[in-house]
Amino acid sequence: MKGTFLKDIMNLKGQMLYYAFIVVFFFAVGVVSGNIYFYAGVSIFCGVVAPLSAISYDEKDNWDKFALASGVSRKSLALSRYALGLAIFVPVWAISFVFFAIPGFCTEENLYTVLAFGGLGLAVTDGVLPLVFKLGVEKARTVYVVLVVAVMALCVGAASFIGLTGGYAPLIGSLAALAVGIIGLPVSVCVSLTIYRHKDF
Repeated sequence: MKGTFLKDIMNLKGQMLYYAFIVVFFFAVGVVSGNIYFYAGVSIFCGVVAPLSAISYDEKDNWDKFALASGVSRKSLALSRYALGLAIFVPVWAISFVFFAIPGFCTEENLYTVLAFGGLGLAVTDGVLPLVFKLGVEKARTVYVVLVVAVMALCVGAASFIGLTGGYAPLIGSLAALAVGIIGLPVSVCVSLTIYRHKDF
């Protein structure tokens, strides 16, 4: 798995600079505008963009077929894509907490936002990767677009919920979203491994 992970990192090193620029740009936009939602929204998709790009490259080069013939296990191939997604998403999401060191950002609403959007980011990865393993990147692209629209709608709903409700409801809602993303991860991995185990290359 380590070798496949490093291979994906090398293949995507050019794109990594682009991702880093996007992260820095929207962080700056969030700071200047005083609105954490700009950065939180972008962080949602960071965990799935890199694995999708890596899988797309591999499909064009028939890498999986070559790797399996070379003795790499199907489990390692599938897990390496999750490792790649988490290696991107977790640091980007963690940067969200840097906002709380900036005057004016240390509020309960912003904390709930970071927690909720962290869960949504994991949920996107949980839902997309099994579909990509099953259908391939191109066939899953339409489903991915639909999921993006659905997640954006959830983000708007989450923002409204956090901003308009009081008491413990926003905290409970944000923790619930985070829990769904975390609990969904092993479920998603199991589904992907089952799909990969029966996939014909």
